[in-house]
Amino acid sequence: MPTSNRKWMVPLLCLAFGVAYLAVFWIGGNPVAGVGPFVIMVGYGLLLLLGGRSEVIRTLRAQPSDEMWKSFDVRASLFSFFVLVVVLIGAAFYEIARGQDAQPYVLLCLVGGASYVGALIWLRLRS
Repeated sequence: MPTSNRKWMVPLLCLAFGVAYLAVFWIGGNPVAGVGPFVIMVGYGLLLLLGGRSEVIRTLRAQPSDEMWKSFDVRASLFSFFVLVVVLIGAAFYEIARGQDAQPYVLLCLVGGASYVGALIWLRLRS
């Protein structure tokens, strides 16, 4: 995809998610509660769109300028995944210790682990 088109990709995705937030809150009977998430998503999209040529902004827009920034993006994604896994496992343990249903957290752990293993297998088969 040409670089000029990529500049719009993530901000438009932010707009789409903002509209989706409004829609699901509206469907849930509380459209006013959807305004906050809509404003946050649109604001973030505008920040990325109007953020200029900052390397961080470009990377957040899925336009890393060189291999170093692509590496930063991969390493930041791995760190984010690790933190999310630790939080999900901790939340599952917490709910189990309280005698509550930890199924939502366990399901998210399952999806994360299965997608990781699936990606490893897929990448191995492609190489």
